[in-house]
Amino acid sequence: MDLHILEHRVRVLSLARRGLWLYTHPLLKLLFLPQRCRCKFFSLTETPEDYTVMLDEEGFKELPPSEFMQVADSTWLVLSVVSNGREPPGCQATGVTKIARSVIAPLAEHHVSVLMLSTYQTDFILVRERDLPVVIHTLAGEFDIYREESGECVPVTCDDVSNGFLKPKPAVTKGLLILWAVPGQGGQPLKAPTVQQTQALVKLMAEDAQELFAFYILWSYARFMAEYSAQLESRSSRTCREKRRSQQGSRIPARS
Repeated sequence: MDLHILEHRVRVLSLARRGLWLYTHPLLKLLFLPQRCRCKFFSLTETPEDYTVMLDEEGFKELPPSEFMQVADSTWLVLSVVSNGREPPGCQATGVTKIARSVIAPLAEHHVSVLMLSTYQTDFILVRERDLPVVIHTLAGEFDIYREESGECVPVTCDDVSNGFLKPKPAVTKGLLILWAVPGQGGQPLKAPTVQQTQALVKLMAEDAQELFAFYILWSYARFMAEYSAQLESRSSRTCREKRRSQQGSRIPARS
């Protein structure tokens, strides 16, 4: 079987029944006018207590915050189990029993919470974004795992995942290392990378160790130039202030 990680980053929220009037227009837009918004994943469930909504981040932007809306803290990723890898996700139902045995039970053993969303065509499993590495490591032996990227399915392995996302390419990692060495924008003070950030970068760049030393030199040089520029700017500002004070003092007439 194949396990597909869909592109959607989903928010889960509750709308109070007494506040439905505030959300009538955006909900109708999401339901019946998808061409007017960029939402690609939307589910609305009515219960006696509230309305539960699951929708991607683009759809979430359509809903105004209010006292009637409660939003779960976590962002969720959508998984779909496909029995026949030749068919795209969503074309056939695998069955809740099979999913419970092959997906939910192993994840429960690793303390990973899931949400289930069943439709006429298929069953979706939602997992917290931060749990994705555990999900992939747990299910890699049972499934061929793919991740949707720009409409294409890309194979995913245990070594490809870090903190819920595909590992960045070495060039991206090197770029982040260099960017963290320079001051922030808008007069922000110079900020060195934290120990955790540095450790994560070194770990990610281990596969590209031959160039690590060269980029460490570049990183050190970038930091030195940033600090030197900040010192020059500080000296220049101090010199200008002293010059203005001196000029103001020379204009004061001497007492007779």
